Amino acid sequence: MPARLVAAAGALALALTAGGCSHPAPDAGAATLQDAPAVRLERLTQQDVRVANVAWTLALANADLCPVNRPRAGWTLQSASQYGPELRPLAEARYGLAGDLPGVLAAPPGSPAAMAGLAPGDLILSVNGQALRQGDSTASESYDGLQANSAVLDAALALGPVGLTVRREGREREITVRPVSACAYPTQVEVTGTFRSRTDGRHVFISDGMANLAQNDDELAFVLAHELAHAVLEHRSQPDVTGLRGGLNWAISMRRGLSLSSEADADRMGLFLVARAGFDPYRAVEFLGRWEAVDEGARGPQINTGGIYDSAAGRRRALRPVLEDIAARKAAGRALIP
Repeated sequence: MPARLVAAAGALALALTAGGCSHPAPDAGAATLQDAPAVRLERLTQQDVRVANVAWTLALANADLCPVNRPRAGWTLQSASQYGPELRPLAEARYGLAGDLPGVLAAPPGSPAAMAGLAPGDLILSVNGQALRQGDSTASESYDGLQANSAVLDAALALGPVGLTVRREGREREITVRPVSACAYPTQVEVTGTFRSRTDGRHVFISDGMANLAQNDDELAFVLAHELAHAVLEHRSQPDVTGLRGGLNWAISMRRGLSLSSEADADRMGLFLVARAGFDPYRAVEFLGRWEAVDEGARGPQINTGGIYDSAAGRRRALRPVLEDIAARKAAGRALIP
């Protein structure tokens, strides 16, 4: 579920404990408070859909390497209650949202959600005959109700196919969603006006500025895959994130657990995750060059709770032998598992 109105200061505070990557920086074309509300909602929506599509492709293609997999539908959900008073009426009108009920914001192509016929604008009313809680439509901005309903949906998906009652444009229908196993780390967009990405061991987070800096899906995949790599290498694990270990997770030869080289290791593993998902890993070099050009903080190393984080230039140099390794493995028909 997209984080719509997270304060920049709050995001930076989280980074100190969650081991975030990247630096704060000026906005890079994301929706701003100066835009008309309808424009802001449209830009936020487009960004959420783009991120959801790339994140789902990575999560599905790399399920065999993830230490935790869960049955997932692939959707990104939202609710009216997560919006502030300015955007909520617009979101309700556009997506048919009501209180805490989960609305489909994104259903990536080929995902179980899309295969079941779900699309943006669908409102989920019940699962397996159990009505979801609508809550108070006039309550102040909160994610609590949506999180509670999402937990009910996740619990049902964990048991297999689920029957949903869905409302679209005032008409209700029954559909069945058949989940598939994918990496158990959903992605969220944070509206912070910074260039940041991070993971807390439960989710992958990317800021609006960082998502906008990525000029194509290959570059966006690199940013998201770097954070997914932290989870794959178990740099940030949470005991409540449980599920099945990927069938080829054992074959990874890289170091597991947090270390001073965690950030460099996440770059290396991230490139493999990108390539395994069908994205172009060479675009990572271009992205790092663009990031360095717009963000002074990227021009030097930093140290955070995740270890030593090299400069963008240093990261580009370190990625070149990894790219050569990936190319050689492809040419020889060898598995893309570092």
